[in-house]
Amino acid sequence: MVAKLNIRVIGMGVAGLVVASATLISSNEPGIGTFDLQHPEVSLTQFGDAKRSDQTGADAKFVGRKVCRECHETNFDLHANHGHASTFHQVSQTDLPEIFADTKFDGGANHGIYEYFADDQQALYVRLPAEFGQQAFPLQYALGSGQHAQTMLTLTTSADGQTEGIEHRVTCYHNERVGITPGHSKKIPSNALELFGDMQRGEPLQRCVDCHTTQGEVVDASVKGLVANVNCEKCHGPGSEHVRVARNTPTPPKYSVGREDWDGESEIQLCGDCHRLPKNLSEREVREYPDLLARFQPVGMLRSRCYLESNGQMRCTTCHNPHQTIQAVAKDQHIHACIQCHDNQNTEHVVCSVSTDSGCIGCHMPPLEMDEGLRFHDHWIRVREE
Repeated sequence: MVAKLNIRVIGMGVAGLVVASATLISSNEPGIGTFDLQHPEVSLTQFGDAKRSDQTGADAKFVGRKVCRECHETNFDLHANHGHASTFHQVSQTDLPEIFADTKFDGGANHGIYEYFADDQQALYVRLPAEFGQQAFPLQYALGSGQHAQTMLTLTTSADGQTEGIEHRVTCYHNERVGITPGHSKKIPSNALELFGDMQRGEPLQRCVDCHTTQGEVVDASVKGLVANVNCEKCHGPGSEHVRVARNTPTPPKYSVGREDWDGESEIQLCGDCHRLPKNLSEREVREYPDLLARFQPVGMLRSRCYLESNGQMRCTTCHNPHQTIQAVAKDQHIHACIQCHDNQNTEHVVCSVSTDSGCIGCHMPPLEMDEGLRFHDHWIRVREE
């Protein structure tokens, strides 16, 4: 595919032209569209005006995690080391410009060699010289904590005026290793923009932002009302009303996930909103259960006998402290979670015939290999076939 990039230049960067807007045209698909590459003004303030259906009080607003710290310092400190606390950044605010600048990466067949550079504001750009010469494409947002990986996203405006997101084909993995973005290895670009990565728009693009932020709406190639990262109020809802009551009484009522009507199903729905549920899959995927579904942890748990025979008592927090990073949990703690329900000292429990005090995870929920060496446990707890 031969492509041409028509550009409007706003200045010179350290290694060439800096693009403000552009039209990409492919000889196979003429007139693919125009996209706006200006960096939007993104507010990283703690307050937002958007409402959520699970908020407490009609006028509740976001207050920010530092306000939550006043009463919940232990959870605040745990959360600070969790991947949730670092899921959405402007690329210029990360170390990605230092990692990528002045490097090249082979994007594979149908894509070509990517060349990266950063300007003096730490904005990161990528070139495809074989297609577009020295003209540059900005890499705008970084999604992911970096504990596993960080993938870059750029928002553009298509010819029909809709916002499109380009998930870059190249990802930075743990320990600054660079590789193909998960799920991209077999993708073939259908237009010139997709030479830079996978394209999303509409609800799939909004959900991508939703699951990496506490609040943010994709509008006009920018993220409006952004509260970056998955913070306290992502799960608990806007906290201003709770904070007001807590500051005026020594015994405030339970809030959000601590309410009396909070149950296991509510919790799984909450976690599954981002970690995904059976409704996010096709019937064939649920039936065949490919290894890729290791990323769909609630789906695995919901088909486990441990859950099905728990009378609704098993939930995500049965095994996980949602505020604590999994890297800080010792293997013995995971085993203890299993033994709570499989204790050989309790005659009512079903006890493992192989080992009663070790090896639970390795046998019944081993890690599965994903793209680029990523490993995830699928959370389908079962007796595996040899």
